[in-house]
Amino acid sequence: MNQKTLTGFLLIGAILLLWPSYNSLINPTKDIGPEEVVQNSNTKDLVETTNSPLFVEETEIEEQLVGIKNNLYTAVISSENGGSIVSFKLNRHLKKNESSLELIDRHNNKNLYVSYFNVDGEEVLLGGNWVLQNMQQDFTLDEQTPSVSLVFLKELDTGVISKTLTFYHNQYNVDINTNLQNIRPYTLDAQYSLTWEGGLFSSEGTQDLMFQEGLVGQGGNIESFRVGRTGFFGSSNVSFEKETKQYTGNSDFLGYRTKYFGVFLIPQKTDVVSLTKYATGDRAAVDLRLSQNINFTKTTLFFGPLEFDSIKNLEVGIEEKILGWQWLYSISWIVYSVMTWMFGLIPNYGVVVVLFAILIKTITYPLMAKQLRSSKKMQEISPLLNQIKIKYKSNPTLQQQKMAALFQENKINPLAGCLPILIQMPVLMAVFMVFRNTIEFRGQSFIFWINDLSSADTLFTVGALSINVLPFLMAGSMYYTMQMSTNSMAPSADPAQEATQKMMKYMFPGMMFFLFYSFPSGLNLYYFCFNVLQIVQQKLINKEK
Repeated sequence: MNQKTLTGFLLIGAILLLWPSYNSLINPTKDIGPEEVVQNSNTKDLVETTNSPLFVEETEIEEQLVGIKNNLYTAVISSENGGSIVSFKLNRHLKKNESSLELIDRHNNKNLYVSYFNVDGEEVLLGGNWVLQNMQQDFTLDEQTPSVSLVFLKELDTGVISKTLTFYHNQYNVDINTNLQNIRPYTLDAQYSLTWEGGLFSSEGTQDLMFQEGLVGQGGNIESFRVGRTGFFGSSNVSFEKETKQYTGNSDFLGYRTKYFGVFLIPQKTDVVSLTKYATGDRAAVDLRLSQNINFTKTTLFFGPLEFDSIKNLEVGIEEKILGWQWLYSISWIVYSVMTWMFGLIPNYGVVVVLFAILIKTITYPLMAKQLRSSKKMQEISPLLNQIKIKYKSNPTLQQQKMAALFQENKINPLAGCLPILIQMPVLMAVFMVFRNTIEFRGQSFIFWINDLSSADTLFTVGALSINVLPFLMAGSMYYTMQMSTNSMAPSADPAQEATQKMMKYMFPGMMFFLFYSFPSGLNLYYFCFNVLQIVQQKLINKEK
């Protein structure tokens, strides 16, 4: 690789590395303070700051707030809209600097409102403050008090309607039951809509950008609706065009996720659901709307962390998405199960990552050894291959025949080195996806400066640039493995091929370095350990006679 090519790759890498810092300077994200998170705006504020239709129901009923506390979260429920979650603080998966994690901000605290279309085709939103039937203001849920139902009532000219929210002590699910029978004669096709507005607060900064998506499940398939703008040189979730996507037919669920958290609505039976994405100026927002017949009164809300078991218990297939690619789910599930089982024995995910690298290398050792031995044999006959290529370069057919005879004479299968790699790829890809996605790493420390396996292992910062150590170790170990492989090869008779081999020795580790630089430290730790074990394995194979 010549000097100009190497300089070009270094410049591209520098751009990739510095672009997020530059992007954060020109598109700063406003930090939302705790006082903004739980503050309730009135109906006028909602109309001015959201994309929702006007609330036509006015009321002078005073707002009532109810506290719900269990071992998973502490929530505050408002009587506005017949029960909106205005605060939701998680007690688990916290980083060292977090006493709790608030998932509600000023963009999504007007949630779970009910609306319908009247016979004239006009939308009527049942807003304002409903009457809370429960007299107690705060509830603590545990095994003795496993659940509580908050009943909200609204009196209309046509009669009383109700909405009931049921919370449980050991899960993030909330059951929503609506009784709108008294407005049935005034509705179009006896349909009503339930809407979650504003999506989710972005807790992971730039890491969230690649994961933000709306999701709709239909007939076992999961449709993805990407949020924000994502490109090679960076992403943006504060400036993009508003867009609505509608799905017809019965849907198993609809929802929105960030990297580690999600909000999902699971209807009893619906014919139409829609997702609307838009920028708020602070972050991306997504409105979730489902429409059901008034006779179908139940909807399940999931709001919280994307824990595998919690999501799987919903029984609608969302778990196939949160571990990575849906088509790789079976292998990803095995990887995840083994990882959490190991954590049950050794309660430190950093140690688990190291042991997992040893486990994967042990399992794949026979395949990798076969690949390395095949490469070694190819290297041994490389001078003879080069002679054949030079001698019969004007006769490609005869050249192929001579090469095939040489392979047969030395009992070498040219494809033997490729097959082990293909067999290993699904496992290695599943490990990558699980380690990158799993919320179990959030807030988990290892040793020394590695205090959060879900974030980059920043040792210190220089201006806006964070200095992360593990990407250097990972790329350096990868370069060393390729250097060992290159040194053991016989020189190629083709100068272009030799130049390509040398270029890849620098280019591939360099690309991985820039790609993984901002990745979670747990992922970089795994690949560093894996590369070290690969070096040991390669040395052992090279010593074989």
